[in-house]
Amino acid sequence: MRSSANHVPADPSKGGPRTAQEALERVLELIRTSTSIESFTADHVSRAMGQSVQHRGDGSGRFGASGVLTQNWNYGFGVNKTEIKGAWFEFLFLPNPPEASPSMSDICQIDFEAFAAHLEKMGFLRQRNLVEDGRWMSDIFQRPGMRVELFPRGEADEPLARTTHQCVEWVQIR
Repeated sequence: MRSSANHVPADPSKGGPRTAQEALERVLELIRTSTSIESFTADHVSRAMGQSVQHRGDGSGRFGASGVLTQNWNYGFGVNKTEIKGAWFEFLFLPNPPEASPSMSDICQIDFEAFAAHLEKMGFLRQRNLVEDGRWMSDIFQRPGMRVELFPRGEADEPLARTTHQCVEWVQIR
């Protein structure tokens, strides 16, 4: 595997996540092995996620990677940085094509509550995040040095049991 200033290789014995479950398990491991967002170096993220990351060529220090999980779902992750907001890590499930709204059934092996339970076992305190009109937007988990925001999405548009079953759509870490 070739290495350059813009490419950080992963552990060659690992491949990128092949399933949504594996991807979320790797995100949980990244959280478990980090003390703060400053721990999210390109090398640490690449090794935890099992996938090489690419640096943006703009000198911003941003980096990330993506991949395909199913015919209908891709994933993306990376660290973004701005002067005002500082650094943050994001992991997202992305519909394919982007304008589609497929069922999350194929990628909901670790659902919202299971992921939340893992965070709570790691010592994070949980708080519901409601927007101005009272709708639930996300749950925020905090422990000293780290804040994780977990965004839900209903598993499917129907039947009712799947609309109310919440999957993980997006994880943001600061």
